[in-house]
Amino acid sequence: MSRKRGIRQQYINVFLVSLLIAVIGMGSMYKYVKNSWTDLEEARQESFEKAQLVELISNSIQDLFFRIRGYYSFQIEGELNGAFQAFQDIHTYSRQYKSLSLNAEEQKMIGEIDNFLTEYENGTFPKAIQLVADNDYEGLRELAKNGSNLSVNRFIEYANEYNLNAQEELSQSYAQTKKQTNVFFLLITLLSFAFLLIPIYMVWNVINRVVRPVEKITYAADQYETEGKILFQPITREDEIGALSQAIHKMMQRIQTNEQELLAQNEELISQQDELFNRQTKMEYALSEARFSRVRLERYNGLSHLLSLSLDKQEVCDQTSDYLDTIYQSDLSFLWFPKSNVSSLKGMSEKFFEEVKQERMEYIKLRLEKEPYFVIKREADYEKGVAGNTTFVYDFVAGIYNSENELNVISILSRIGKPFTEDDQTDLYGLLRRIAISVDRIEQYELISHERQLNQNILDNINEGIQFVSSTDEDDQYNAALFELLGMEHKKWPRDKWTEYFLQRISEPEQYKKFLNEALDPENQEFRNYSYIVSLPSAESRVMNVYSVPIVIQGDKVGTIFVHRDMTHEHEVDQMKTELVSTVSHELRTPLSSILGFSELLLNKEMDEKRKKRYLETIYNEATRLTALINDFLDLQRMESGRLAYTVEEISLVDLMRQTVDNLETQSSLHNIKIQDITCASMVAADRDRMIQVFTNILSNAVKFSPNGGDVNVTLWNQQDSIILSITDQGIGIPKEDISHLFEKFYRFDNSYSRKIGGTGLGLSICQEIIKDHNGRIWIESEENVGTTVFITLPLKQQLPTGPVNLDKPLVNVVEDNVNIALLLGEELANNGFSVIHHSTVDQAFSCMQRMQPAAVVVDLKLSGNENGWELIRKMKEQKETASIPVIISSSLEKEPQLMKEFKIEHYLTKPYSLQDLSSTLMETVQRADGRILYPDSE
Repeated sequence: MSRKRGIRQQYINVFLVSLLIAVIGMGSMYKYVKNSWTDLEEARQESFEKAQLVELISNSIQDLFFRIRGYYSFQIEGELNGAFQAFQDIHTYSRQYKSLSLNAEEQKMIGEIDNFLTEYENGTFPKAIQLVADNDYEGLRELAKNGSNLSVNRFIEYANEYNLNAQEELSQSYAQTKKQTNVFFLLITLLSFAFLLIPIYMVWNVINRVVRPVEKITYAADQYETEGKILFQPITREDEIGALSQAIHKMMQRIQTNEQELLAQNEELISQQDELFNRQTKMEYALSEARFSRVRLERYNGLSHLLSLSLDKQEVCDQTSDYLDTIYQSDLSFLWFPKSNVSSLKGMSEKFFEEVKQERMEYIKLRLEKEPYFVIKREADYEKGVAGNTTFVYDFVAGIYNSENELNVISILSRIGKPFTEDDQTDLYGLLRRIAISVDRIEQYELISHERQLNQNILDNINEGIQFVSSTDEDDQYNAALFELLGMEHKKWPRDKWTEYFLQRISEPEQYKKFLNEALDPENQEFRNYSYIVSLPSAESRVMNVYSVPIVIQGDKVGTIFVHRDMTHEHEVDQMKTELVSTVSHELRTPLSSILGFSELLLNKEMDEKRKKRYLETIYNEATRLTALINDFLDLQRMESGRLAYTVEEISLVDLMRQTVDNLETQSSLHNIKIQDITCASMVAADRDRMIQVFTNILSNAVKFSPNGGDVNVTLWNQQDSIILSITDQGIGIPKEDISHLFEKFYRFDNSYSRKIGGTGLGLSICQEIIKDHNGRIWIESEENVGTTVFITLPLKQQLPTGPVNLDKPLVNVVEDNVNIALLLGEELANNGFSVIHHSTVDQAFSCMQRMQPAAVVVDLKLSGNENGWELIRKMKEQKETASIPVIISSSLEKEPQLMKEFKIEHYLTKPYSLQDLSSTLMETVQRADGRILYPDSE
């Protein structure tokens, strides 16, 4: 078949011709429109430029004559220069205008303007300038009447008319452009319509030449399919349709020829297909079983791995529950470890699970005591959903007991309409036993971990340093206290490095090494003890004691424990005892020797009265010294046992110091004790006798350690809420390195003069304890060979406000130990018409209430001296005359429900609060006589 006669080639030719026509048409139209618009645009642009230049020339000419007239009138040089510039502008614009394409009228007009300007610029204008210079304005007027301006006026009129014409030409140009645009769109429409005819023709041709023959072939094929007859004659055409019809006709004939053979083969294939289908069904079932077994085996292996390695009971519970639900297809289930209360639920809420435990667990436990597992068959209730017929639910219940006969694992699986087989029950119980073993292993591990951590915590928190040295190759073990005691870095030390570093830090390392070797001897199983001194990098040396304990298991020594104890304090106490014995023996023997010696002289020798008196005075002074020494020892013993008692009262520290100085002035004629009082308040709460003891000790030291005499200056001054006292001498002073040790018991700095003075070294230590017990502080500043100053600071006794009581106003008793708050409350209540009286103790306040019967009482629950406001309230309620007094509680303490209920407390006022709340509450309750206790609410 020739390709020229083919349908495809025919339509390709038609398409190519159509495309060529379209390209030529569109190109011609585009070129036509572009040329038309270009010509119009050039003409419009030229007209616009002409109009613009004409306007510029007109404006420049007007500007020229405006400036010339200005120059004529006022002779301003600037106007003259502007006129010359206007000439230049007009010539420039004229040249630009003449460069354009001009018609005859335009050329004539621009020529007249050029001639006029040339004549005016070269002739008339210079004459006018000269006339102006000569002030010949009459000649100037004659010059202006000669008609030289007519050309200019005609040009200006021409310019105006030209502008109007230019605008009209532009309008005509736009109209022509619009017209051409319409023509262009008309051509496009016509061309589009022409192009539309081409696809219409092609569609019509396709329908006649392709679609209709194909429809005939299709109809013949359908008829052959339904009736089995060939009703189709091939189309005689030399194209694809003809070839297709002939091929289909031949195919129908061939199909009809082989149809009987195919039918026979089809019947045979159908019989074989049934057999293959049966085999395929069996194979798919076997494959499904194998796949399910593989998945089940994989899940079981994963679960076995988890049960073997996991230490998380919740993870074991969740994973096992998922496995059971997947493999055994349960609808409802729970797995519960009762001992640790770990559970995993499916298809039930926590609330329902709690109900099962409370209501059914007793029955389940009773059944499990008799049989390890059982199945309950029950009729479904909510489980059957919307099913109308009877449905049964099968509950498989199993429990595993541990070695202590405690229920360790409980599992319930429920299936709706699917009973559990014997194999299912056996497999489930076996799996639960494995889970119970895993849970027991986890619990054993947790117990071991807890005990290990407990033992480690015990070792780390005891004061002794513990070191375990193994007899095998195991690493040595240390607790944290050992590193702290020895000042070593807390890290893992190899034994060799530990020993080397440790021996470098202690005294007598060779002796310790010998002790260490003996203690580590495998044959040595004896308890050993050793003491050493260790040097610390950032502190004083410590005296340590270490003892070794062999660890023997089944007759073999597996290691040695070394326990290091800090014996520094015991060592210091032993030294202190030694010093005490030495000091006491010396200090007691010296006055006793004097007393015995002078007593023996008085008894055995005759002497005059003067010598007797001197000896008796010596005996008296030594006895007094001995008494003071014994009293110091007794005070020291009371302080250490916490039994030193004080009688606190309000005293003036200035008066007490004067009294002490008066008692001491008779003891030395070389010293002058001066008191300087610059205080504004000196009342303190203190024990008079103990403070005299402190002052006497310090003044005595000032006198003793000033052997050459001199002034002892005592100064007292105030600082905020405290009083400060300083005692300064001009004595031997104290070395700087000894000042920090002066308040230590039995300490006496090493000085040749101090050794002559003697003493126990207890005085300043006792003074410090007394001052501390009075909430004060004592310290020393000194310089050798210059003098020493002892400072003492004590808190001032705050005084509650006092004032006259106005019985014409309601009396309020404020019970408050804080002076500032008492003053604040008093001011607020006084400003609101109340008379206020203050107390800080329960007894004083209650006695005042009994005498004065106040209108109300404001009580703080926490008072001085560990007193409690509740004691005052209880006393008031127990006495008839005070039970009805209204009480308002003002406190910073939290509510006490029991006491609130006992005393019927309704409200609460917490510090800090608005003072207005207190005043308003008092005003509301002062008229009541019900004795209610009020806690006003504070917003």
